[in-house]
Amino acid sequence: MDPVDYALILELHANGRISYQALAKKFNLAPNTIKNRIKKLHTQKVLGGCAVIVSLAMLDAEHVAGYVFTDGSENVIEFMEQIATHPSVVEIYRTGDMRYEYWSVVSGASETLGFERFLQNISSATEIEVRPIEFLFPNMPPDFYMHSRGKKVNFTKSQLQVLRCLFDDGRMPVSQIVERTGFTARRVRKILRELKEGGGVHIFAGYNIFALGDMEYRLKIRYDESKARGQEIIEGVYNKYPDAFWWASITTNEPLVDIGLIIDRPGTAVPIINEVKAAAYTRSVEDYVSYPRVVWGNNPFRLCLAELLIEADLLDPDYPLWAIPGKKKISEFLQKKKNHQF
Repeated sequence: MDPVDYALILELHANGRISYQALAKKFNLAPNTIKNRIKKLHTQKVLGGCAVIVSLAMLDAEHVAGYVFTDGSENVIEFMEQIATHPSVVEIYRTGDMRYEYWSVVSGASETLGFERFLQNISSATEIEVRPIEFLFPNMPPDFYMHSRGKKVNFTKSQLQVLRCLFDDGRMPVSQIVERTGFTARRVRKILRELKEGGGVHIFAGYNIFALGDMEYRLKIRYDESKARGQEIIEGVYNKYPDAFWWASITTNEPLVDIGLIIDRPGTAVPIINEVKAAAYTRSVEDYVSYPRVVWGNNPFRLCLAELLIEADLLDPDYPLWAIPGKKKISEFLQKKKNHQF
C-alpha cells in the first residue's frame, strides 16, 4: 500500500458510506481512480465488507482491555475461543508465549466483576489484568466512531426499516433500499442523514492491515504524569511518525499508554523506540513485535442492533450475526448473553 491507499482505508473505516465522488474530491483524484484503488484493496483482502453497529452510548458501556497469562498448557486457538464466548469480548489475540490480550466492552462495576471472575475461572489462566481504557485515533477522520461515545437514541420504525437493510450491507445502494422498504429515494436519503447525525449508529468498512505482510509493533509506555499527559505522548508519536501510526489507548486509572504501529520489518521501529525510551516522560517501556492470532468475539455493538431489529420484528433470530455464510446465528449469541446474565 502507498500512503493514499492507507488514507482511503481510514476514510472508509470512519464512514463506510462515503461516496467515490467525495473521496475523489478529498484526495484530488478521479472517481474512477478511487474506485479502482478500492477494488484492488478488496481483491487483496485488505478491505472487507461494510457494516453498521450501534454507538458506545447505546450500550451504556466502557472499554476495558488487559492481559491473560497462562501456564503454557493451553491449546492456543481453543483458549482464545473460550475467552471469546463471553458476551462482552470484542476480540482476543495472542501477543506472546503464555500471554493473550483482549478488548472488551462492559457496563458498570457488576459486569466488570463478572468478567473478571469469568477470566479467573478459565483453565490454564494464571494471572489476569483488567484495565479501563480510552482509545485515541489522531490518524482517523473527525467522524470516526471511536472519537465519540455517540448518543443514546430511540429509533423510529422507518429508521429501523432502513437499518435492517444496512444490517445486510452497510453500503447498500439507495435504489436497493427503496426497493426493499417501499420508501421514496428522497425519504431514504433523509433517514440515512438522520442516522448519521443522530449519533446512535456508525457505518464502517472493515479492514485487515496485515493482509500484505506488515507487522504490528507495540509500545506500552509507563510515564511520569508530572512531565506529560497520555494524550500528549500519543499525539507526539503520531505527529512525528504518521505513516507508521495505527492506534493508541490510555489507561484511565494509571499512567500507561499503549501504541500500535504498522511496520514492514522490525528495524523500522528502532528510531521510534529509541526516542521514546530517551524521553523525559518515560518511566519504563515494553516494546515488541506482535504477530496476533485473532479470534473475534460476538461484537456487542452489532448484537445490540440485532436485538433492536428482532424486537421490531424485522430480523430473524436465526440470521447470522455477520452476513457471511457459516457465521453463527444471532440466537446463539443471545443465549450466551442470557447465560452470563447480561
